[in-house]
Amino acid sequence: MTGGDPAAPAAGGAMAALPLETARLLLRPYREADTPYIVELLNDPVMADFLMVTPQPFVAFDARQLVKAAWRRLTTGRGFDLMIVSKDGERPLGGVGVGLHDEGARAELGFWIGRGDWGQGYATEAASRMIEFARDSLGVARITATAAAGNAASRRVLDKLGFVETGRGERKVASTGEMRPVLLLELAGTRDR
Repeated sequence: MTGGDPAAPAAGGAMAALPLETARLLLRPYREADTPYIVELLNDPVMADFLMVTPQPFVAFDARQLVKAAWRRLTTGRGFDLMIVSKDGERPLGGVGVGLHDEGARAELGFWIGRGDWGQGYATEAASRMIEFARDSLGVARITATAAAGNAASRRVLDKLGFVETGRGERKVASTGEMRPVLLLELAGTRDR
C-alpha cells in the first residue's frame, strides 16, 4: 500500500453490508490512519500474552502489516477483519473478525479490545454483531474460536455468546516463542445448521 487506504473491492455481496453497526460501535475496515492507534493499543505485554500472535514490542511496522493482512483477507474473500470504533468520535477500541475456512462453511471468530476499555462490554457487542454477519451475510454454517487458556475475560465473552469448549491444544506465543495451552471452542448449534 502506498499512501491512503487500499482500494476496496467492488461493491456487492457481503462487502455491501460494511460497515457493521451496533448500539455503541461501528465495525469498519482497517485504515492506514489507524496505525498509531493500533500501536498504542497493542504495544502492551499483557495484550501480547493474551492474543499470543502479536510481537513485543509492537511497533508501527507491525501495525502496518496487520492493516495489510486485514485488507488482503477482505479483498480475497478469506476473512473479514474489522476495526472496532466508538460511534461517539470513532475512537479505535480494538478489532473483531472472522477468518473463513472449509470453503466458507466455517468461520473462526477473533476479537481484541485495548486494555483501557476492558470491562465495558465492547467485545461481546462487537463479536455478537460479527457472528450475526457471518451467519446472515456470509452463510457460515459453523463458527469456532480459540482462546488462551489463561484468558478468563475472553472465555467469559465466548460463554455469553454461546460458545462451548470442544477441546484443548497449544499455540506458539509470538512475543516469547513458548508454547501455551489454548481452548478450542464452537458456537453451540452451528454444526447442525
